[in-house]
Amino acid sequence: MSLAPSNTAILAAAGSRKTEYIVDTALAVTDGRVLITTYTNENQRQIVQRIEQKVGTMPPHISVIGWFSFLIAHCAKPYQQARIGEPLLINGLNFKGSRNRFARKSENRYFLDSNNDLYRDGVSDFVVTLNSDTNGAVIRRLESIYAHILIDEVQDLVGYDLDVLDMLLASTVRLTLVGDPRQHTLSTNIGPRNKKYRGSGIKDWFAERSGACDLQTRDISYRCNQTICDFADAIYPDMPKTRSSEVGETGHDGIFYLSPKRVAEYLDEYRDVTVLRDSKRADTLGLPAMNIGVSKGSTFNRVMIFPTKPMVEYLKKRDPTKLKAPERLYVAVTRARFSVAFVVGDLADLGVKTVAGSGW
Repeated sequence: MSLAPSNTAILAAAGSRKTEYIVDTALAVTDGRVLITTYTNENQRQIVQRIEQKVGTMPPHISVIGWFSFLIAHCAKPYQQARIGEPLLINGLNFKGSRNRFARKSENRYFLDSNNDLYRDGVSDFVVTLNSDTNGAVIRRLESIYAHILIDEVQDLVGYDLDVLDMLLASTVRLTLVGDPRQHTLSTNIGPRNKKYRGSGIKDWFAERSGACDLQTRDISYRCNQTICDFADAIYPDMPKTRSSEVGETGHDGIFYLSPKRVAEYLDEYRDVTVLRDSKRADTLGLPAMNIGVSKGSTFNRVMIFPTKPMVEYLKKRDPTKLKAPERLYVAVTRARFSVAFVVGDLADLGVKTVAGSGW
């Protein structure tokens, strides 16, 4: 009789309390040390904050670090001599630079810049190469330290990162991967490897590894009301549908469309509104705004979105195949608990015939 895999991969909809799940899982571990890792500093901060809110302080058996810090400190540095010939050469991370395209993989300059920092696009590649050069010593070291490794926002991991995940899935460390393919607004690197698994493709990567991990979905949103869930689901029609739970009614709930002329009036009526924009280049009528990418992981009562032109076209035609950055629209909409207001120039173009109808 075969045993069920000890690893878990979870596709989690926005607002499904995935970070809370990670925190609760880590706190429940009693048989060894736990590592929680994720790509962004903001998500690390949120995880630490959640743990401290629950138990008062960070338990000694739990570590929370960034993905690159994990790769460099725990995987690259301890065995660097096997690949680059020196035990203490690597300094840190070169996040913005890129390697000389003529460098060969056998040369140190393929992975390291002139300051001996690892190029961002080559960190996980270096770790995979190093593990091979040392006959698995990199993974054996992790097995000797951690009982459980949890990775949040796994959709941000791309390229050779997925090869690192394969190494971990084959190890004795219990691995938990949690993410939402619909929220792929950031990538750890821009390398071409495993390109088909970027963004929503990560669900296919999960499916192909069903023998190595227990695949689960979390499709209940405790953040968004059902109207917002339905709007967001339509952006990704091939993903599981989301059900709303424990979200009350306020009298102004759902999706609304707003003329720029009425923005000030709207904000006078509804005070708890967070303004979202695609980038700082967006015209938000002088209103302070948060970039959509930065908002990931946050919850607001109401959001006002200044959409890009492709987003406006989607609002007109509702064809998700023509949406250039569906993940950004999905993230923006699913920050809201009660209402989403799109600021658009011509309400008639969206089929909004009267202010009292589907507009505001």
